[in-house]
Amino acid sequence: MSYHIITNSEQVDTGTSVMDAALDAGALFEPKVTGTLLPDGTEDTSTFTVYRETDNGQVVLNAGVKAGYHAGSYAQLVTTADAMFENSCTSLALLDRGARLMFTQQISEEHVFEDGDSLINNLMYTASLNSTWSTAIYGFSFRPICSNQIPNGLVQLSQKRTRNHDTLLFQKSQVLAKSIDAFDRFMGDVTMLKSVQISEAGLRRLLDEVAPLITDEDAAPKAVNHAQKRRDGIRFYFAEESDKFGANAWSFYNAVQSYEFHDVTKDKVEKQAEVIRQPEKKQGLTLKARDLLMSLA
Repeated sequence: MSYHIITNSEQVDTGTSVMDAALDAGALFEPKVTGTLLPDGTEDTSTFTVYRETDNGQVVLNAGVKAGYHAGSYAQLVTTADAMFENSCTSLALLDRGARLMFTQQISEEHVFEDGDSLINNLMYTASLNSTWSTAIYGFSFRPICSNQIPNGLVQLSQKRTRNHDTLLFQKSQVLAKSIDAFDRFMGDVTMLKSVQISEAGLRRLLDEVAPLITDEDAAPKAVNHAQKRRDGIRFYFAEESDKFGANAWSFYNAVQSYEFHDVTKDKVEKQAEVIRQPEKKQGLTLKARDLLMSLA
């Protein structure tokens, strides 16, 4: 069995190691460093450019880094992840020609609710050679029925890229304890939300709070259309959820989450990864919906 954890990433079969997935994606290249070439032809060795060799030539990954920056490969992170949770990789994506890496692991069995709905505890790892992503692990709940990935927060952050970077990555006991705690707390919220029924009148009130329409006659047509499209999208997903699991608060939560995770990101890997990394910035409607719904539970 395989699940498409991050849309359009490299999906892998259950039981695959991160190492195998990374090799298949060409993610284990060895970065190289060169001094900065100045206009007069001299080389400045106080700043450096990180690059990689490819079949089509050289590719710049990070320009202008300072002395002390560690341009090591992704191999240590991949090896560490496999050592913590072997043969558990579910997806992997090499982005920006190798400047960023993202992969996910399933670390629990699928939890199935009485209504057939289910959630799985997962981890997302990030790393980069262009300083845009820290080497870190984030927890998220994967929902197979709709491929939603619901952020559970930062699990552990590695140190910045220095020459000692590879000596301090992650500790399995801490990663496992924190991710299980976050997942278990979320599972409790899910159980409560499933018990709260949403009427048509209640749905309209929630939509007015989470996805209000613009009624100002002087408003820009583009803004008016966007607001209407957003509400229509959430209503569409809520209808789908209600048909399967009933018109309850959990269905509304997933309707909003589906809209932000799939429609707003246009199912692009890097944007979906950002939702898991920074839900406060990238999933504001879902967080607002969750607060409103939890107040009803």
